Amino acid sequence: MTRFIVHIDIDAFFAAVEVLLNPALQGRPVIVGGLPHERGVASTCSYEARKFGVHSGMALRNAYKLCPQGVFIRGNYQVYQSFSDRVFGILHEYTPDVEEASIDEAYLDLTRCRPLYPSFSRTAREIKARVERETGLKVSVGAAPNKILAKLATKRAKPAGYVEVEPGREEEFLRDLPIDALPGIGPKSQVILRMLNIQKLGDLWGMPRTTLHSIFGLGGEDLYLQSRGIDSRPVVSAAVPKSVSRETTFLEDLWDRRLLLAHLAYLCDRLTLALRQGHCYAHVIEVKARYSDFKTEVRRRLMLTPRQEMGDVYKIAEELFLPLFSGSRLALRLVGVKASDLVRARPLSLFEPYSDRQERLGAAMDRVREKYGFGSVLTVREKMLDAVYPFDRNRGFVLKTASLTK
Repeated sequence: MTRFIVHIDIDAFFAAVEVLLNPALQGRPVIVGGLPHERGVASTCSYEARKFGVHSGMALRNAYKLCPQGVFIRGNYQVYQSFSDRVFGILHEYTPDVEEASIDEAYLDLTRCRPLYPSFSRTAREIKARVERETGLKVSVGAAPNKILAKLATKRAKPAGYVEVEPGREEEFLRDLPIDALPGIGPKSQVILRMLNIQKLGDLWGMPRTTLHSIFGLGGEDLYLQSRGIDSRPVVSAAVPKSVSRETTFLEDLWDRRLLLAHLAYLCDRLTLALRQGHCYAHVIEVKARYSDFKTEVRRRLMLTPRQEMGDVYKIAEELFLPLFSGSRLALRLVGVKASDLVRARPLSLFEPYSDRQERLGAAMDRVREKYGFGSVLTVREKMLDAVYPFDRNRGFVLKTASLTK
């Protein structure tokens, strides 16, 4: 049976939400990620900003040089997540086979719902119209017999369009697409292919699989299949994420040990909140420190019993962090914490008494924060940070320039 896969991508998501919240920004170049003088990169920019050459991942200072008239906004991830939840809630009403690929994109497999939808094309357009009507956000939609074709169709549909690749017309759709359209082709691969006079996907069809494998290794196998629109990957719903991380690049390099540990506690608090929301437990905790000379060091610890509790995660993170920082070291420009090797269920130990006290405590804190904001419940260490940099419910702890004592 031919599958019907729908890929949905929210256009310029963070910037679009900011325009919804502040209609005065309509038609202006909006850049979300931070202020022009701050370290960091643009996480999203509106289509008006893209006309000036600004793109996601660009350093904020470079974005300002290209677009000084742009509106720079730090952003609010919690607000964006709430809009994302509304969009995904609508998608889940149409099929149980929904893969949430990121905060602003998802795949739907309508194949099993054939008895409910006489016309998949009409249903896909209905989903698009309903998301835009009920959320106010514009979405681009691609439909095709598999995931890679659906994603490529979405790229063709941007902004706010709908493109469908019908079975039997795959070659017609792919032939003239540029080689950089495939998600797996990076800048170095593009250089090699252009040296071989390969500009479009159709040009790749004349190259034998063995030749691509000899040039690109295992990546050549993917290149051979993707360029022909061959993709057997299923739409996987409720997949366990590979990792969760939280990090901060400071506006000014910090070397105050107390403030750094307080901020580490804040990052662990955010991290464990994400773990609880995803019903995940971590086998590996990792801490990252980047110094003022841009050197980066990472320490990690493997735990036989996976953890989710804030107290346990912070204790491990603190033990990993302290060797990375001492008074004799350089100041820090970035601190991060990461949880990986995630599992859904926490295995029980024969030698440890079972207690769900910490899980119930975490759930209670989450309910309070959902109602009154994240800053309504802070740990002792976070309160120490709050005394120096008061908590802003929209932006968290905003580390401003300050004279810090050792």
